[in-house]
Amino acid sequence: MLLQFSITNHRSIKETAIISMKAAADKTMKEVLISPDGKKELVPVMAIYGANAAGKSNVIHALLLMREMVCGSYAKPLKGAELPYEPFAFVDGQTEPTTFEIIYYYESIKYAYGFSFDKDRIISEYLYHWPNGREALVFSREKDEYEFRESIQEQLTLAGRTSENRLYLTSSNEWNCAQTEKAYLWFQKNLRGLIATGVSNESTIDAIRKGGDGKQRILKEMMLADLGICNVELSGTKEKPIISTVHQLTDDSGEKKQYTLLLGQESVGTQRFFSRIGLWMDALNSGAVLVVDEIEASMHPLLTRHLIEMIQDQTTNQNHAQLIFTTHDTGLLDLKLLRRDQIWFAEKDEKTMQTDIYALTEFSPRKEENIARGYLQGRYGAIPFIGGGI
Repeated sequence: MLLQFSITNHRSIKETAIISMKAAADKTMKEVLISPDGKKELVPVMAIYGANAAGKSNVIHALLLMREMVCGSYAKPLKGAELPYEPFAFVDGQTEPTTFEIIYYYESIKYAYGFSFDKDRIISEYLYHWPNGREALVFSREKDEYEFRESIQEQLTLAGRTSENRLYLTSSNEWNCAQTEKAYLWFQKNLRGLIATGVSNESTIDAIRKGGDGKQRILKEMMLADLGICNVELSGTKEKPIISTVHQLTDDSGEKKQYTLLLGQESVGTQRFFSRIGLWMDALNSGAVLVVDEIEASMHPLLTRHLIEMIQDQTTNQNHAQLIFTTHDTGLLDLKLLRRDQIWFAEKDEKTMQTDIYALTEFSPRKEENIARGYLQGRYGAIPFIGGGI
């Protein structure tokens, strides 16, 4: 479970921006809250609103870039290769490092992990954990200087094998380092993402191919979404699957007939829901953190709302999955769907071009307040300025 994530000097975010899943002192909708330890309460869903180019997608990008640097496409850079460094651009002189810091729980243990980097090297990196409820250092790094608390000689050997442009959390796990293994596994197993309007059918196809309860749950959700699909069939090869949807119709005489369409013949909204439902089911089964940019893209508002309700409902979300998403859909600004501490905003200062991230709770809105109307009226900021006149 994710508790907190902070970003410094990445794209439009210059000063440190923090998002927190910690529940506020709000008595409403207590039934949606989740807990990593039976004490601390977290929200399962966070919505981030903001105008186009305000920087809300940069929060998603930073979180997923952190994952990519730990266990993804940027985890194994060649020696001397440049890192994916995108600092705030509107500065004179030398730019500062980018810093990512994250606090999360894995197997009931709290971890705090962070690193800073520029285009050439990892400048600092650290990992703390709370195995017995007390803070303990696992490792810290300042350029090539390391500090360890356990298996010091072994870890110094691993540090010597870690190039200056690579994370120690990553390289140490290639050598089965017990001290960093679980902290690493959270990124690998429990952090998933979908950028902007990207479509990937992989998770849905995998569930359908395996059959059983996984396939039945997906078919059930597609029926509940009223897409008119009663079955999904796969043909072709594993590398190039052909996806067909089966529709059952009833003619005037009451006879039922089935017709098949290729997925590409379905509406864009149906294709989008198909690509996402497998990802949702996977997150619900594993208790993962799901990070999605523009959750409503090409989907009916009721379908979007249904995907959010699946995470909010503890009867379907028994493994405490979490969802963080960006959106423009003001229909989701509903205090019957989301608590006040689940609604966040991104606003860009037009003078400095810097993004500020803040929560709705900073405005202390009343329980009965119409949040959607207040947002469109500019009460909370984070809306586009549309100039008038000539």
